[in-house]
Amino acid sequence: MPRTLGYHIVLSGYGLWLPGDDRGHWSTAWDENLGHIEPHTLHPGDPVRLRMSRERMTQPPVRLTPDMIATVIDVWTQCAAESDWHIVAASLEPTHAHLLLTYTPRNIDNTIKWLKSEATKAIHQRTTHAGKVWCKGRWRGFIFDPPTWTNTQRYIERHNLRRNLLASPYPFITTP
Repeated sequence: MPRTLGYHIVLSGYGLWLPGDDRGHWSTAWDENLGHIEPHTLHPGDPVRLRMSRERMTQPPVRLTPDMIATVIDVWTQCAAESDWHIVAASLEPTHAHLLLTYTPRNIDNTIKWLKSEATKAIHQRTTHAGKVWCKGRWRGFIFDPPTWTNTQRYIERHNLRRNLLASPYPFITTP
């Protein structure tokens, strides 16, 4: 079995990539009328599922403001300083965040929940936003080989460059 080098994590703002989205969706079925849809597979857009997911939203979609992004940067800097993993690349945009984390023996899903939870609590304390911040779940890919690691890092850094930022603009980005 190959050794895990790290993880590519994508977190979306609440309500911005719903089940049924025309771009496709990763969600599993949650409605008995639609039946079971295979998990961990990108499914095509589905207008019925999209309508149903919009009807179940409890607040408007969330786009991170500059103050919210600054809060996330502060919090994730502290989280990284307290952890056995490193954030090697990141992009924080109003609609979503990309993170490239080094391997940790900890449960990566719990680590992702912790990052989301800490950021949400701080956003509630430091900004006027009081509702949900992130969508349920996350997209998480395991990286096993150096070429995929390098390509993922470049992909994330291009997100920053397209927004006229440095490739690695955040204080929590470190090299192991």
